Amino acid sequence: MGIFFLAIGIILVLLSFITSEWKEISLASIGIGQIGAGIFMFIIYYFENRKQYLTLKNGELIKNSLFPKKIKLAEIKSIKEFAGDLKLITQKTEFIINTQIIEPNSLMELKTELKNYNLK
Repeated sequence: MGIFFLAIGIILVLLSFITSEWKEISLASIGIGQIGAGIFMFIIYYFENRKQYLTLKNGELIKNSLFPKKIKLAEIKSIKEFAGDLKLITQKTEFIINTQIIEPNSLMELKTELKNYNLK
């Protein structure tokens, strides 16, 4: 997706140099926005491939993303499994885990760890 945004952005910037008939919105400004979006998507891709999706450490489950989300396992009130996702519900929040991107062995370890807390 990042390559797509970069390519469209470069094409729009080049078109803005060729055609100067655009009066309301400059193609160069749209192209620069597209290039910026492409670079941002590359940064997200790089970050997500360097970190694991989930980390279980010191009784906390951390979903690693650009802005990591944490949940303390001791605070979980219930667990619901629906459409390939695990939903961990606490008093205040819901923590959704996409199980389709977790390796099967790691998923089994996670479910075993969650069973240790006797949750329904």
